[in-house]
Amino acid sequence: FRKDAVPMPVRVRFTPAVARWLAERYPEGKALPDGGLEVEFPVLDPHWLVRHVLQYGADAEVIEPPAVRELMKRVLGA
Repeated sequence: FRKDAVPMPVRVRFTPAVARWLAERYPEGKALPDGGLEVEFPVLDPHWLVRHVLQYGADAEVIEPPAVRELMKRVLGA
C-alpha cells in the first residue's frame, strides 16, 4: 500500500443473526431497529472487504459505495 493512500468508507449491514457478536468486535457500529448492525469499514483494498464480507454469507450486505456493491455482485455471480 502507498503511504498516501486514502481509505474509502464502505458500509456493511449485518443481520440480527450475527450482529450481537459483531457488536463486540466493532463497537463503533450502528445498532439498527431490527437488531442488525451497520458498520463502516475504512477500505484500501475492496477485494479484502469482499473476502471479509463473504465469510458471513447472507448475513452481510454491502450497502455503499455502489462500486464495491457491484464488485460483490460480480464475485457472487462468478
